[in-house]
Amino acid sequence: MAPKPVPFPGFTPLSNRVYLRNGHEKAKPAPADEPTTIVIFGWGDGMPKHVSKYSDGFAELYPRARILVVLSGTFQASNQPLDDRVEAMMPVVDTIFPTPTGSDPAVPERVLLHAMSNTGGIFLAASYVAYQKRHGPDKTFPHQLLVCDSTPGSLDFASQVGRWSHAMAVGTGKYFPWPIFVTQALWYMFLWGNWAWEQMKGSEASGVWAVRICMDQSICPTDTTRLYLYSKEDEIIWWEDLETNVADVKAAGYPVELEMFEGTPHVGHMRAYPEQYWNRISSCWKAAIGK
Repeated sequence: MAPKPVPFPGFTPLSNRVYLRNGHEKAKPAPADEPTTIVIFGWGDGMPKHVSKYSDGFAELYPRARILVVLSGTFQASNQPLDDRVEAMMPVVDTIFPTPTGSDPAVPERVLLHAMSNTGGIFLAASYVAYQKRHGPDKTFPHQLLVCDSTPGSLDFASQVGRWSHAMAVGTGKYFPWPIFVTQALWYMFLWGNWAWEQMKGSEASGVWAVRICMDQSICPTDTTRLYLYSKEDEIIWWEDLETNVADVKAAGYPVELEMFEGTPHVGHMRAYPEQYWNRISSCWKAAIGK
């Protein structure tokens, strides 16, 4: 039996992971220079009360847009089978791009995607693949702007497992009665065990898979602008690793923008500098649609 959706005030659950909030009912249709749909892929174990600060920010910026939020756990990101990851994102695809019926023309969408941390990036990639599974292998998920908040980082497991286990401990520590360092130690052992199992099976780690998918021009449209939000003080994603990835993205032909924040922690840029954060997203959106 699938787990029940968690309470998320103001949102309608489309599944136990995907939630929808429609644009302001009294607002007129979104003008041509605003997104019609925004999808937020939350960070690992992000709670609704925290993720909602981002949906509220987008709603203030674009009140007519509908907003979908994907909540995922770090365990799901690291351990969920690929087919299950993709299937879990079908409600995102089917809500934005329903399969046309009869002679009804498809309504043009202007889409802004927002991925947070590596967990958000993994399920972003799963949505890209879900779109092709639903609409055909020659199709790419249409969107005008992709915002990457504190993602991606290095994919070298041995050098990063300490950071990943720390992130998982922070996200799940509230569920355990012991000190957080014990939780981190347990996650550390789990990640090593999971890595060893993947090596034995010859399977691809979810983070490696996600970065590969997001660099595949047959899956991700090359005319989509990518905005990377990051800081040198991020304790989980090193800025050098992110900039290395950005260089590869540029070389692959994707238009890229960067915004560095001063002294902010992992996925903490908006809380510290809300004006800088939302202004950068807004300006990149306008540039991406040629306004």
